[in-house]
Amino acid sequence: PLLSSAETRDFESVEEKIRLCRIALELTPPHHQGHASSLNDLAKAIKARHDLTGSEADLLEAIHIHKEALKHRMPGHPLRGVSLNNLAAALRNRQQYASSENNLVEVIQLFREALALHPPGHPNRAVSLNNLADALDDRYNRSETEDDLNEIIQLNNEALQLRSQGHPHRGMSLNKLADALTTRYDCVNSESDLDEAISLFKENLELQSPGHPEYDVSLNKLALTLFGRYCRAGAEDDLREVIRLFEGVLELRPPGHSERSMSLNDLANAITSRYTRTSIDKDLAEMIRLHREALELRPVDHPDRGMSLNNLAVALTSR
Repeated sequence: PLLSSAETRDFESVEEKIRLCRIALELTPPHHQGHASSLNDLAKAIKARHDLTGSEADLLEAIHIHKEALKHRMPGHPLRGVSLNNLAAALRNRQQYASSENNLVEVIQLFREALALHPPGHPNRAVSLNNLADALDDRYNRSETEDDLNEIIQLNNEALQLRSQGHPHRGMSLNKLADALTTRYDCVNSESDLDEAISLFKENLELQSPGHPEYDVSLNKLALTLFGRYCRAGAEDDLREVIRLFEGVLELRPPGHSERSMSLNDLANAITSRYTRTSIDKDLAEMIRLHREALELRPVDHPDRGMSLNNLAVALTSR
């Protein structure tokens, strides 16, 4: 792929690092105590080049080298957990090229072993909890096993407890746990899961300023979850908040934004719910306007065009 000027500079820096790591590896042969560290450094550098270029060959080489490093960090080695995590992370990346149940099983096994080496109190425990939860989430997305989902929630909850107020990764943990609770709510309809997810999404939003790159996503997640609670319980305050949040999301997704059509549709649906309660003509006109704009952004071959056609038709028949 073509690289931007900044990416080109990064690529040149990574190339130099790979060159130096290969030299370092030559100076630390297998019998040398620094051999595993040299292997690990080289694998990380090659993986960094993969992240820039998407080269599958680089990823496969990084995996091979991480496996060699792990062989030199036998059980009892103080850095075995690091090598387990590095190898598992690289193997997880391989899923994008060749999704394999066996590969995913290996990833989960490696992350489990790494977590066992990072007991409560270990500085890497939160990262290991997240890594295992993410790998289990990959498997859940394939098989939707209830046990996996429950474990994902348990792992993310423990990681959140380790990231107290002020921790730089607290927002990430709030978001991951809320996502998992929302998924379980969709499966088992547990009101407590929905309420907890809303609280977590709210706290995550409070940690972000309006200029945060993920601010629109956080607003949208909170709005969708609150809308789910409104549809369940019918609280007018929830609906009022949903509409305010969806309006905020739409402002952050101006014409040309890839998610604008979905945000138009979400806001229109929320206003439809208010119109159902109040029959205010202004709401009906706004619903129609929003659905028309969403339809214009969904050409004939768009997968959601049928939904937009139906939504607009329903709104028009209400006029």
